Amino acid sequence: MSPFNFKSRRTGRQCRPGTQTFSQRRADRGTTGFTLVEMLVVIAILGVLAALLLPAFSRAKARARNAACLSQLRQLGIATRMYADDNNNRLPAAELLPSMPVDPKVPLPRICDVLNPLLGRSNPGTNESANVFKCPADNAGRFLEEGSSYQWNTALNGHRNDETESLASEGRFIIVQVGPEGTVQTNGTFRLRFEPTTTPLLVDYDEFHPRPPKSGRNVVYMDNHVASFQPLSIN
Repeated sequence: MSPFNFKSRRTGRQCRPGTQTFSQRRADRGTTGFTLVEMLVVIAILGVLAALLLPAFSRAKARARNAACLSQLRQLGIATRMYADDNNNRLPAAELLPSMPVDPKVPLPRICDVLNPLLGRSNPGTNESANVFKCPADNAGRFLEEGSSYQWNTALNGHRNDETESLASEGRFIIVQVGPEGTVQTNGTFRLRFEPTTTPLLVDYDEFHPRPPKSGRNVVYMDNHVASFQPLSIN
């Protein structure tokens, strides 16, 4: 037998010099990877795709947070009406800023403590344990400081749910802004008509949902519709 003809130990077939088996050819091809240029092209394409998609993802995330906020405010509006139904048609009385009560000696409760027992009834179709008082876009720590991301309209404290107008010496709805060193700044006060479609119950403490030129606050009104908050004009 020729010294150059031999049989494969695995297959028993004869192999000629200079020829390769299939496994050898496959192994040789596997050693050939991407070139540096090819890798740079792939990275550049991925970078372009990321630049195009990230803004869309950001907008979608903001819309989802806004939708969750509106849903929670609607639940809180239902709970407020339930509270009034259970209390001779009287609305709750709560602090504007629980961390800074108007009368520290006799502080009013937090709105979250007042409405929390009613939230199970206001949304019976869910078993979610998420706290509806926490706006998903609350990046100012209001929930941690005040127990709620939503400011209660203290002009309604103790009023009847069916009143049509507040007294001249009452009915103040103040948009709170905490300034440097804990000072409280407001946009002034004005007389408030208790009309269901325009009287706010709870509103975001801060501009959690930036959407200029519109307000970044959401609100639930007495008729339980939710919307972007638009302050009433001063009388």
